[in-house]
Amino acid sequence: MLSSGTRIGTTRILSWLGEGSTGQSYQCESTEGDHKGNLLYVKLIHREVSERGGFEDYFHQECQTLEQLEGPGIWPIKEFGVMKWKHWIGYEWLEGESLPAREEEESGLVIRSFSELMEYEPESLTPHLLLDFMICLHRGFYRIHQSGIAHGNLKPSNVLVRKNEKGGGEAWVTETGLFRMGKFRAVGTEESSGNEVSSLNQDGRDSLQEADRFRPPDLDDPDVPDESWDIFALGRVALWAIERAGGKAPQWDQWTSWAEQAQTGGSQTVFPSVAHSMQALPGITEISEYGIKVEDLSGENKVDLDALREKREQEWAFAEKLSSLRFRRNMTGFLGALFALAFVFSCVYLYFLPTPWTEYSLEHNSDSYQMGAGVFGGQAWGIVPADYDPEGNGGQDIVGTWTKEEGLFKMSFKKFKKTNDKESGKKRWQFIGKGKTSPEDYHIWHDYLEFDRSKEALLLVKRVQADGTVRVPARIGDNPPSLYPEPRLRNYTVRYRPNPNEESRVKTLLYKADSAKEAKKAFHEEYPEQKKQDFPVVRKEIVKAELPFLNSDQSTWSWTFFFGAGFLLACWIYNREVGKLEAEQAENIE
Repeated sequence: MLSSGTRIGTTRILSWLGEGSTGQSYQCESTEGDHKGNLLYVKLIHREVSERGGFEDYFHQECQTLEQLEGPGIWPIKEFGVMKWKHWIGYEWLEGESLPAREEEESGLVIRSFSELMEYEPESLTPHLLLDFMICLHRGFYRIHQSGIAHGNLKPSNVLVRKNEKGGGEAWVTETGLFRMGKFRAVGTEESSGNEVSSLNQDGRDSLQEADRFRPPDLDDPDVPDESWDIFALGRVALWAIERAGGKAPQWDQWTSWAEQAQTGGSQTVFPSVAHSMQALPGITEISEYGIKVEDLSGENKVDLDALREKREQEWAFAEKLSSLRFRRNMTGFLGALFALAFVFSCVYLYFLPTPWTEYSLEHNSDSYQMGAGVFGGQAWGIVPADYDPEGNGGQDIVGTWTKEEGLFKMSFKKFKKTNDKESGKKRWQFIGKGKTSPEDYHIWHDYLEFDRSKEALLLVKRVQADGTVRVPARIGDNPPSLYPEPRLRNYTVRYRPNPNEESRVKTLLYKADSAKEAKKAFHEEYPEQKKQDFPVVRKEIVKAELPFLNSDQSTWSWTFFFGAGFLLACWIYNREVGKLEAEQAENIE
């Protein structure tokens, strides 16, 4: 017995209802999903049964089969589950009919089951009401038996009832299949060892004895219910109700006769099927209006219930296998189409834009760029130039953004200038916060790049600094390309007498000049002792050059194409298997 508030799967126990031969009963409240807050009648399978080897798989299979049983006369399963040792089945809660409080009772009674109706209001049972109940129960059992299942545990407490104002009513059979679950025997267990629950309390033993009174006597196999059990139980339930309603009146004669016929011969009842039993009900004229047909069970047309059950179980297994294959085919097809679409999209994207999150680096240099995914903009990564590094080295990673501008990719970066007390009088953390810094506190620059798809490279077109200076890729002679101010991209001639010890310094001095005149002036200011006639001719050229940043990851594999092709191949294989099963099914039908 579990206490209130204990969780059973997706429900929470509100109160204990009792223990029966097939499990413990609780009133619970749903705590999840669309039905949160709804009341449920929950049946908890005995732990002694649920811990038998192999029971969990058997439980799931049985519940999936029972979950399909719906219609008039059937109180269907709403949900089921397993939580550690707790194997539970949930049914919708029937509010029932409230009766006025009696003097000896503190609160009013509620009628939900047939047993409660006959205990509290036996005088309300009439032949008309009993007929309504029996029609509902026969319709329910007709659907249950068609599915190859037998209840095997029908008794008044397992029949839910509800009356209406016109004197009629409805009835539903509940706890279908639980008797067979309780008789589950673990694999390898000898039949002689028995499978009865030994831990039943007094209520459970009383429930077991009551159920035995509504089963045929001298059964060949008391653990395997069949259709005749339910027909016998319907007759026994009717006779039980008639006796409690004072059934000696003439109006009950026909019902008594029918009930005795239903119980005649035990498993060899005179009613070979529920349809035959319903056809013999007092007051029934035509059963076809209830969707029930009486089959000819004589001679060669007689079908054994076990064979019928086996055939239908095979049909369900076939349908489940077909459904599983169709699901796999549809899912692999969906995933294959999804990956194929991603591959096509990536091909179109990479035709116009660089590969995102991939490093484009300068050969024989540490400079590199990366771009985040985007169509018109995104995040960018680059390298801090040496001019903006206090130590003059550069090379640190920097994060910025990129946008499209005039057909080029504009990468914008900024680096904080004030990094120590000597420069600003403040520490860097003192600049953190809204309004603490201004654009003057940063080095700001914009790199403009062009994407060359044929080379899979980003070509640096220019760099624009915050002060408006524009630097472009160029080279001097055979030297590697570098960035030079645009005004210096011209050719001019200067003369000087090279001193081997100072040649490098002189070249640097001359290269910084923007014209030959400025170069001469700078040279004579630095070396006034040099004479004009001794000034040899040296030609200096700064010409534009290409500065390509190549894709460092030139992988030819496309994972989207690989997965897309794999899933589509699996979809084709599953589709072929589905076709074979459908063809096999068509042959069996023919």
